[in-house]
Amino acid sequence: MNLEVEEDNSFVASNQVVHNCVFCGLCVDPETEVATNPGLKPIKDIKVGERVLTHTGAYRRVSKIWRFSYTGPIYEVKAMGKPNSLLCTSDHRLLTVKRPSSKKRDKRLLRVTEPVEMVPPKDAKAGDYLLTPIPKKVIRLRNFSVKWNSSAGVKVMKLRTEPDLFRLIGYYLAEGSIGEGSRVVYLSFGSSEQELVEDARGLLRRYFGKEPYSQKLAHHVINVRLGLTFAMLFFMNFGRGAANKTLPDWVFFASKEKQVQLIKGMWLGDGCVVRQSRQKYLNITTTSKVLAYQLQTVLTRLGVVSAIHCEIRKNRLPAYRLNVFGRWAVKLAGMMGIPFEHNPSKFVDKFLMNEDYVFSPIESISSSQVANREVMDITVEDDHTFVGQGIVQHNCVDACPFDALFMTNDYELSSYDKPSLKYSPEQLAIPPKTEGYTFRVKIDPEKGTATHG
Repeated sequence: MNLEVEEDNSFVASNQVVHNCVFCGLCVDPETEVATNPGLKPIKDIKVGERVLTHTGAYRRVSKIWRFSYTGPIYEVKAMGKPNSLLCTSDHRLLTVKRPSSKKRDKRLLRVTEPVEMVPPKDAKAGDYLLTPIPKKVIRLRNFSVKWNSSAGVKVMKLRTEPDLFRLIGYYLAEGSIGEGSRVVYLSFGSSEQELVEDARGLLRRYFGKEPYSQKLAHHVINVRLGLTFAMLFFMNFGRGAANKTLPDWVFFASKEKQVQLIKGMWLGDGCVVRQSRQKYLNITTTSKVLAYQLQTVLTRLGVVSAIHCEIRKNRLPAYRLNVFGRWAVKLAGMMGIPFEHNPSKFVDKFLMNEDYVFSPIESISSSQVANREVMDITVEDDHTFVGQGIVQHNCVDACPFDALFMTNDYELSSYDKPSLKYSPEQLAIPPKTEGYTFRVKIDPEKGTATHG
């Protein structure tokens, strides 16, 4: 038997200090970006009580935070379409589809979506699919209220959350800013984008009831500005400063028709069609890492797969380029109603998608030895998974920290067949297959192993 002891993780038995039963050798680097509700946050900044995205597409509560000093192999796993690699311990399990090779001469990996299983990186290979869940939640908000104090008392204004408002939000995310220490909202367009200028002016007038002002600036820029407390407070919900732009939950979880207009406004403001010799694709660029992740997730809710490329620029903020290729670009262009003449005889597509997941192939896996390195994990209620660096992975669970056999009130653990004999609560809930009630176990204390007799 063993005990779980809060905080100190130890107890005294027979005048000896003994480590209690909490184990987590399944950890990640503290900088791992975790999908929260509905943003992105390094795991080192996650707090108990926050909700994180799980393999079910739902958001579950974090119940524990774990920090350890780790010595051993660290694996770097790079998934296609994700801007950063995942750094994790060798036993940290990832939701994976292990792709078999074709029986043909080329031995290429087959495009399969099952079986889905939790696999440690040491047992995965380049080309296997890693899974990203598609959030299922939908918020159907009819009106958004803005409340503030004025000299005349408390004021409340409401905006109808129509698809056109979402296109205006897209314009702000792409081209918007708020004057420092003022209530003025700016939307900046190129001098050749007169159609967008008129659309933005009309939307501002329609939703805020005041005529915006346009001004031509140097470098072929047209500024559309609106000085109104109501408008300033509304757009503050989406962040101030290009690198701080984000989507609040009622936009992130909005219905499909609204999110199509959000993406359209963002693309018209900060996007382009990229033409290369052998391909043509759609691009949206932002300096906000969180917004790039959120837009990639919104696209999956629309049935579109995208890839994020992070460009490090000297003396400038990193640029996160959201690229939509192949059949996904054709689909998105059709949804947005923009011209995109691209009809190849065959689409070369590395990704797969179904109603629950995006399947992204592993680009590379490598490992290196580390000593006394800090690693972290979390425990997530109900689903016991979370999404880090865009990849579903198993969370940390309470189990025995030693490679040994222990008794529970219900089952003899030696009857389970599992490497290293470490068990999670979910696994212990499944009775072992037994024949009678006698178990023979051979324990080698020098080698630290145990085998079934």
